[in-house]
Amino acid sequence: MFITTLPIIFTYTGLFTPIEAIIFLIVVYCLVYFYAPEVNAGWIDNPAKGLYHILLSEWLGIDSLWRAFWPFFLLVNGVLYYIDYRVANSTYTINSWKTVHGMLFLPIVWWITAVWRCSANTRYKFWAGAARSVTLCLIIEFCLRFLISTQYPNTLFDCQLLLAVYGDCL
Repeated sequence: MFITTLPIIFTYTGLFTPIEAIIFLIVVYCLVYFYAPEVNAGWIDNPAKGLYHILLSEWLGIDSLWRAFWPFFLLVNGVLYYIDYRVANSTYTINSWKTVHGMLFLPIVWWITAVWRCSANTRYKFWAGAARSVTLCLIIEFCLRFLISTQYPNTLFDCQLLLAVYGDCL
């Protein structure tokens, strides 16, 4: 996360500075940490059978935090890196980029819900706060991506492509 968006925001806009971004992210983590639930005394190791049962147990909050957090975190960051790579090589337009973000919307809602519900199922409150903070950072990342695509499209996209809609780059 923030591989493409923050450098564009820092370089081409005066929205906020790197120091302000760091302070903001630290404050977000501190607030989430203090409101994170107390962790369970026992360790949750639920060997669910099949993908449906794994997804259901994570949605209900009865699975371990690491199983709810890491697979989708790696997947969504891989997808974001891939679409940014395609944009950098001028093979994606603004509409294609927005379409992929739209396809990620419902899985991200599921992931945020699963992580927040499973955050009590860890040994340390630090990890519960960190996982919840990363979900909030993903929401911030998507807001910054929307801002870039609507207000600053020339900073990321090649607006000279024949496939690009002329109105998107104004």
